[in-house]
Amino acid sequence: MASEVHAFDNFKRHPTPSTSSMPPDKQPWALFKSRLEFKIAELALEACLNNEQTDRLIKFCNRCASRQEKFMFQNHKDIHNMWDAVSHRVTGFTQDVISVSYNDTIQQFNLYYWDLWEWAANLLHNPRLFPHMMSLSLANTFWNVQSQLPPGSKPLVFILYADKTQLSSFGTARGYPVIARLVNLPTDIRNGQGVGGRIHILPQVKEDRDHTSKPSWVNFKNAVWHESFVKILSSLASKSHTGQWFECLDNVQHWFFPFILILSADYEEQCIMSLIRDIKCLWPCTVCLVPHDELMNTLKCYPYRTSAQSQEVLQAAQSKQTAEEKEEKLKEYGLRDLINAFAAVMYTNVHDAFGLYHDHFWVKLLENHWQFGMNKTFPRWQNLKHLAQVMSISFADGSVYEDISKMVIHATHAILTEDECPLGYLLLRCIRLFLELDMYAALQVHTTETISAGRHAIQAFSTYLQQYIDKSADESDKNWNFPKLHMSSHIFDNVEAKGATHNYNTKPNEKMHGPLKDSYLLCTNFRDVAPQILRINHWQVAAESIQRHISDLDEYESQDSEDSEDPDNTDNDLVPSNDTDSPHVKLGSRQVEESFESIEDAHKEHIAFTNFWTKLNEFLTNFLFAIQLPLPASDKVITECRFLKVNYGSMFYGRLHFDLIFGRLLFLFESLVHQFDAPMGVWLRKDKHLNFYRIRARPRAQAEFFSV
Repeated sequence: MASEVHAFDNFKRHPTPSTSSMPPDKQPWALFKSRLEFKIAELALEACLNNEQTDRLIKFCNRCASRQEKFMFQNHKDIHNMWDAVSHRVTGFTQDVISVSYNDTIQQFNLYYWDLWEWAANLLHNPRLFPHMMSLSLANTFWNVQSQLPPGSKPLVFILYADKTQLSSFGTARGYPVIARLVNLPTDIRNGQGVGGRIHILPQVKEDRDHTSKPSWVNFKNAVWHESFVKILSSLASKSHTGQWFECLDNVQHWFFPFILILSADYEEQCIMSLIRDIKCLWPCTVCLVPHDELMNTLKCYPYRTSAQSQEVLQAAQSKQTAEEKEEKLKEYGLRDLINAFAAVMYTNVHDAFGLYHDHFWVKLLENHWQFGMNKTFPRWQNLKHLAQVMSISFADGSVYEDISKMVIHATHAILTEDECPLGYLLLRCIRLFLELDMYAALQVHTTETISAGRHAIQAFSTYLQQYIDKSADESDKNWNFPKLHMSSHIFDNVEAKGATHNYNTKPNEKMHGPLKDSYLLCTNFRDVAPQILRINHWQVAAESIQRHISDLDEYESQDSEDSEDPDNTDNDLVPSNDTDSPHVKLGSRQVEESFESIEDAHKEHIAFTNFWTKLNEFLTNFLFAIQLPLPASDKVITECRFLKVNYGSMFYGRLHFDLIFGRLLFLFESLVHQFDAPMGVWLRKDKHLNFYRIRARPRAQAEFFSV
């Protein structure tokens, strides 16, 4: 092909002209009814709205179309301005600057926090919450503080949680939230994600490669943390010494003394809070003076730390003439040369305030030993996460590990047998005893008997774990001297001191990380994110407050409507609602009526349904005669139900007795049951060791009816 020469200005593509003369589609949005309908559906898709959010969007669009309510927003600025206006209904956050010296250079950090006293005052004026405020029922620490207060005064008790979190699964953005909760509120309200907790964001010190490994740099980071907490606690510090009179919603002046009852945190944060030198020091426990080499000995008790003792040690160290003498004195107790921020709050013993829990501990038992998968046929239970494998999960919170611990014994007992793998079998026994310990620790109501049983579980667990450590010493170089193992020895001391573990474990606060991450990903520009996140949180709290008032209004107007429709029924409001009067058993998911013939035909392969009508007739005759009720009309049709809800009554230790029958529901209408109480024979050695209770089904021909 001969070459051609083109001028640069003329060298360009010449697209083929369209040969179609057809006009464009005048309704390209079909099958949508209109362009508006398509744009709303497109917006829901673009924003990844879930089904419930999409339904709400459509509902609001229909309300706008009806023109029964005003809608004046023109753009996002109008909405932002309105949120800023209504957010003044609740306490806003404060931005402050923390100045800390390092190597004779003053470094400054931004701190974003809420005034804890103003926040508590808002809750004391909340008509929904105030009736619950004074119903405190806590354990020994609370009552010890209460007994030290002046007559007529009341404690105002706080929980504080702190933990760093990764704000995004990609990138390096991190947050350091501190969550405050008011113990005076009931647990279900206090542990909620809205009004129950208030978020602060601590500054984070960027690592400096030239100083990271220096003790002075670690002390500097701890100093930034405690200077920040001095600001956060400032509104409580003076009031904790003299008390504060405050007029609550009942128009009565109350004399409040605020203090910190519980600090909920992982071990790393506990070291910062208590100014302990972490796991490498001579006394690494934040609660007691256990030597570093004795962490795995959970059967022995050691002297407890106190804030007063730590302050005395610090004062003695600071009185030394040389830096070397000061350092030696602090090393004797594993403390840092800093003043603890919590010392300013009266009645707060930082070492006694730690809530100790162990929901991640079982992973320590399994790591570096083996990999295994979960059987896919493992039964599915409500609220139980069903995982295909457990040892290589990239992220999990406490609830995931708790679910894994419930399944691991059943997934491995047939593999790790006493004959073929004695060491693995011994580890299984340890895990089983740990699960029993975990069961007692997780109880929401305790008695002296449950606490005693929990302490016995710790002793049994520690004994078998020590056997495993001794026997595996030649096969593994694993160091079992880690704090989480030792912390189990303090669990039931904490229960007696601060109540059930759901008062102070980290799970409710870990759930608050989710909204923070959502705010970061969806509502910030990824620069200077702390004030943006707290602004969104402020709006969310304001929105929840408004929604509660809307719900109150709807309930009030609904009640007025019912009263006007039934003027003779004037006594209904005087009858207290009592959930205990409702039936213990409820049936649901009803199917269409069926004849007995169709039921027998549908289940003809199941011997339990042979002569179904005859068996049912015999059961009803005997049962109704025993309870002196007449036989029902013989219409020979019944309605199958596929949902059964049972509300259990529960009392401790013989005060209420139940005869238990294990069975599987075969057909629920009120109801046919296949009993699992056939004789089992000899109780196997493995079942005794792992506390298994095996059940065996009767022949299906022996299935029985029972009434709910």
